[in-house]
Amino acid sequence: MSPKPALRTVVDFQDLGQNIFLHKPEVDDAEALGSKEKDNLPPPSLVILCTWLGGATTKRIDKYIIKYQQLFPNACILLIRTTILDITFHSFRQIRAGLAPARDAICTILGDRDFVDDSSDDCVLLHIFSHGGCNTGIQLALSMRENHMPLPLRGIIFDCCPGDATFQKAYNAAVLSLPRCQPAQSIGRLALYPTIAAITGLQHFGVMNSVREMRAQLNDSAVFGTHAARLYLYSAGDQMVEWQDVQSHLKAARTQGYRADGVMFHSSPHCALILEDEVRYWAAIQNFWQFGDLWHVIEAPGPTAPNRDAQLGTASLLLRSKI
Repeated sequence: MSPKPALRTVVDFQDLGQNIFLHKPEVDDAEALGSKEKDNLPPPSLVILCTWLGGATTKRIDKYIIKYQQLFPNACILLIRTTILDITFHSFRQIRAGLAPARDAICTILGDRDFVDDSSDDCVLLHIFSHGGCNTGIQLALSMRENHMPLPLRGIIFDCCPGDATFQKAYNAAVLSLPRCQPAQSIGRLALYPTIAAITGLQHFGVMNSVREMRAQLNDSAVFGTHAARLYLYSAGDQMVEWQDVQSHLKAARTQGYRADGVMFHSSPHCALILEDEVRYWAAIQNFWQFGDLWHVIEAPGPTAPNRDAQLGTASLLLRSKI
């Protein structure tokens, strides 16, 4: 009988401080888990997850890190959790300083030849969720470049992002981070409203970076480089980030020469695409890493599947891979 897979959850990860956690698999763990990886390209040496703001509970995050261990049992997993302070009060300088444990871990992993495949220079998969994850991912990439070690990214997954810069959506997203119990929920909402309003005003007048600037940074080669392919996972049922905003960013990425793909779900709420179709979600990620054809996982369920040559822009469109 084969040994039971040794899957790790967040509580089993090494706590590096500053809401940063690391899983570095042991040889026995990887062998017990086995590998479903395809033979044409090596698996990632490192998977980096930058979580969303609000609702990213340990239980929900566990669903992602457990599946990543099953897909890529030899990969290290670096988890960076986003907090409300990272969005509202912390400067970029403070955020980058707080990412020091992540930088140290990345340098250690990529410098350890047991965890880096010599046949590939691009060995990192970056998975960012919502605007909180976007902000963290950008600051991590820039801080790595500042330390003369750009991330060797092969792929970036944009999960339910990026959206637009409206006040209401920013407020709704921030509310998700509040305690659900009363009266903390009501008090938090009252405090958040003027805070988000002030931040929106500062962004409007150029005092703070806006979502518009963040969207531009995500397509800036000075941040993530030019080699990494992109996968956009998003939902028509997302009340925080509209599918049109995601598609417009995808189209802009393609226009700038990036290899970009998209998979749209139909009814999933924000940062919960796996609740709608977990099999399709993970098949898209696995095939994306292998630069495979996503069509068989992209095709929409229902009476009418989209035409393979359909143009971007309709609500039912699910993009065909061009990688």
